Amino acid sequence: MRFKVPKDVDIEDRIVGPLTMKQMGWLGGGLLICIVFWKTMDFSLFIFLALVVMSLCAAFAFVRPYNQSLIAFCGSVALFITKPKLYFWRRKGDYFPREKSSRKSTGNLVPLVKKGFSEKEIEGLASTLDKGGA
Repeated sequence: MRFKVPKDVDIEDRIVGPLTMKQMGWLGGGLLICIVFWKTMDFSLFIFLALVVMSLCAAFAFVRPYNQSLIAFCGSVALFITKPKLYFWRRKGDYFPREKSSRKSTGNLVPLVKKGFSEKEIEGLASTLDKGGA
């Protein structure tokens, strides 16, 4: 049974006209800040601050540099500025301590003998491989 898989899963849903929920949140938040400025400040200061706040909110709502939100882009810029640009590898202690060689006594050592395969063992292995393991 075949199912239709959507191909545009990374596109946000449009809530009001062409605006998404995040865009509405940014613009609504800027509008609320402007309303607070309207009630508390004189008109000339309100005009200046409202232009600044609404332009910032519009930028955060609509500008998408490198296909990411402006807030994520600003976070990446801040991380780039604060992190070091050059990386140096430094050893922090001995991870593999060296074993002390004990060449004093050779009485406990057992000679290591390498066992080779006989001709019959090689032929048996070859026939097993030829038969496919049977």
